[in-house]
Amino acid sequence: MCSLPPADRQRATGPASRAFIFSNLAGATTGDPRPGRGPDQRAQRAARQAMTGQKSQRALWVLLFGNLIIGTGVLLPAGMLTAFMSELSIPASRAGLMMTVGGLVVGFGAPLLAASTSHIDRRLLLVAALVCYVVGHAAAAVTQDFRLLLALRALTVAGAAIFTPQAAATVGLLVSPERRGSAIAFIFIGWSLASVLGIPAGTVLGSIIGWRATFLLMAGLSGIGAIMVWMVLPAGLRVVPLQLSSWLRVLGDLRLMTVLAVTMFAMSGQFVLFTYISPILSGVYGLDPQHIALLLMFGGVAGVLGSMAAARFAATLGQERCIFWALVMLAAGVALVWIGWGDIRAFIPAMLMWQFGGFPANSLQQGRLVSLAPPLASATVALNTSFVYLGQSVGSATGGLLVTNGPTPDQALAAVAFIIVSIALSHIATLIRSKPA
Repeated sequence: MCSLPPADRQRATGPASRAFIFSNLAGATTGDPRPGRGPDQRAQRAARQAMTGQKSQRALWVLLFGNLIIGTGVLLPAGMLTAFMSELSIPASRAGLMMTVGGLVVGFGAPLLAASTSHIDRRLLLVAALVCYVVGHAAAAVTQDFRLLLALRALTVAGAAIFTPQAAATVGLLVSPERRGSAIAFIFIGWSLASVLGIPAGTVLGSIIGWRATFLLMAGLSGIGAIMVWMVLPAGLRVVPLQLSSWLRVLGDLRLMTVLAVTMFAMSGQFVLFTYISPILSGVYGLDPQHIALLLMFGGVAGVLGSMAAARFAATLGQERCIFWALVMLAAGVALVWIGWGDIRAFIPAMLMWQFGGFPANSLQQGRLVSLAPPLASATVALNTSFVYLGQSVGSATGGLLVTNGPTPDQALAAVAFIIVSIALSHIATLIRSKPA
């Protein structure tokens, strides 16, 4: 089994971890050093030279803003589920399809879109991704049919499947190798902010100005982001796709696939509840939108603190042990939701525990995949991100089946079951011997 040195293992679970995943989910490297195999090196050098100093920093801020918009758009429907249900006269199970469809599109679409768009100029591709957000959100704001709304949701999140990984890959083309890790981590602050603010913002705005006006606001912000990307990024940036052999080696490795299954089951457990968090907190706990938003924001902060703790202790305790305790904390949190169903005094600490364990679990999983097979890291972390979103879809769909007659403690029980399976699979993965990478 291949492993990383302690310092590298710590970097794999730190702030740059999510950045590393998405840069590789682009399905590409930043160029092949062998003659005739990579992008035109003179164009790449010219672009990098053009982005020195203030211009380089401006580009990073623009991509950070783009990730904030993309991440908020992905998470927004969960915060507005109650608003969808009220205006469109649909049950929670149907409203939850907004998250299910989004997860399926990103889960299956991100690697496919990365492979099919690797020949396109990065600036043009990133602008096109944000234009998808503009068109999708604007059209959704005026539609009256829920089926059409779902179709528009699929179009919208296709932009997310493109933008986030390609933004990371673009940074790799613009900055020097020694700055690449910190620069990519910097633009992913946008996703961290979206994780903390996206659902709370959707809850508050959906209750004050309505979900249609909120979607129009998202369309406007996406348009601003597209203009900024076009004005700031240079033209002529292209990447080289991963080889098919890398994907096949991952798919044929039982241990790597078991680790990927851990990711999917852990995410499924969270989204059985999280997709329907707004109707749960309003219908079961009697909270108004402002208090729901505040609670979700505190949960997001707990998640960020959990990620910081994981980065601090992964190198000393080991990734697999940290993953175990993160999943145990996650399971304990959702189990407390089940045990104390309807009691806000139980839900608040449960939410904090759940987010404290859930946020770092994925980052730790990514580091684990890198350490198991470093030569296959580009493929494994790309698939891990797809499994994150597939887990979101499975969890949302499962929750939808359970909320037919309204929120139920069975959702929390199902969440516990999913997460227990992920813990068991994680242990099994430690017993399986990987093929040589």
